[in-house]
Order: sequence, then C-alpha cells, then structure tokens
Amino acid sequence: MFEINPIVYSDIHIEKCYDHYKYNDHGYVWRKVFVVDNFYKNPDEVAEFALSHTPSYDKSVCSGLIGGRVWEDNSEMIKNLKPVFEQLCQHKEWYNLKWDQEDFDSKWNKMKFMVNVTSGEDIAKAFEGKRWCHTHHKDNEEYKWAALVYLSDGSGGTNFYQFKEDDAYAENYDMKKDVVFTSEMKYNRMVLYEARQTHGAILNRDMFNENPRLAQVFFM
Repeated sequence: MFEINPIVYSDIHIEKCYDHYKYNDHGYVWRKVFVVDNFYKNPDEVAEFALSHTPSYDKSVCSGLIGGRVWEDNSEMIKNLKPVFEQLCQHKEWYNLKWDQEDFDSKWNKMKFMVNVTSGEDIAKAFEGKRWCHTHHKDNEEYKWAALVYLSDGSGGTNFYQFKEDDAYAENYDMKKDVVFTSEMKYNRMVLYEARQTHGAILNRDMFNENPRLAQVFFM
C-alpha cells in the first residue's frame, strides 16, 4: 500500500496563483499549485484503509475541519511517500520557499496517516443558518507545504483564492469572486501547494449525502 505511479515532471500541471494578502511573509506574491493525476498505484486500498478507521472529531486533531479526520500512525506511508514529496518540494518552481532538510525530516518523521472525512450531515450542521459555505483559510505558519489526495469521487474539489483581507469575512461578501484556481475533485489526484496560499474545500449543502468526501492530507 502507498506505492505511487512514476511521476513524469513534464506531466505535472503547475498553476500560478496570485495572493495579495498584505500580511503574509512575502507581501503580494505569486504562489504555485502542483497537480498530479493517477497518484497511487492502488488508490482503492488506501481509501478502504481510511474507511476501516473511525474518524476523530476532536478539535486537537481536526482544528477547523468540517467533518472528522482519520489520524493514525503508519510507518509504511512515511517510508513510501517521504522520498516522493522530498523530490517534489525541491522543484525549482517553489521560489517563495526555502528548502530546509532538517525541518522537512522533522515534519515527516511525525507525519500521521490523515484523511479528512466530510459528510452531507457535517456540511449541513456546520453551515446551518449561514448564507455562504465558506471554508477558506491558510494553514498553520509552521508549515511550508501542504498536500492532499482525493480518495473519493464527486462534485466539488478545492478552491484557491487571492485573499482580500478587508472583505473576506464580511457578512455579505461573496468569497467565490476571489477564486484564482479550482482543482476539481478527481479520484486519485494529488494536489501540492504552498501552505500559506488561501484555500478551502468546495462544500455545498447538496453534496456528499450518500458517500463522504475523502481527502488524504499532508502538512510539511
């Protein structure tokens, strides 16, 4: 399990996303998003393994996630995937981020098998009485990169935004106008991005009523 298909660098889709949030580390910047399709050799095994575990809803595990998170130790995942991301994160396109081997090793040595599990019931509960289903956020400042692998099919995906700090949380502001890139939810698609790029899962009240949204996540 966790074996990947060979990644041909010329086949990686690299999206350039503008971020004009004035309080980030670099001011107004262009950030990158890497998209790799057909990531795992056996994605069904990974998805079934995730579904065999009960997700946690503890805030110390889920933070602001809509839904729950599978959170398990798995040395096989680290052994197979750490070298893959070590190569990807040293690609020349990441010119906003400085490579630090010690920091990268530290993050991966503590990496958990994490899968976000979001049902229609979770979405309805989270956004009850609210006009917009906003999920946009920046990941914790201690991380340089974040990644996900879609382990389920369905509508939606992940939006990346140019964050407008004066408007984004206003009651009547439509954050969807600031979407600069959408990664559609394609089974076995891996998305690697700068952790400080504003992003969020695409969630609507009519989604995932039969089967949950599954997204394996990494923070490094």
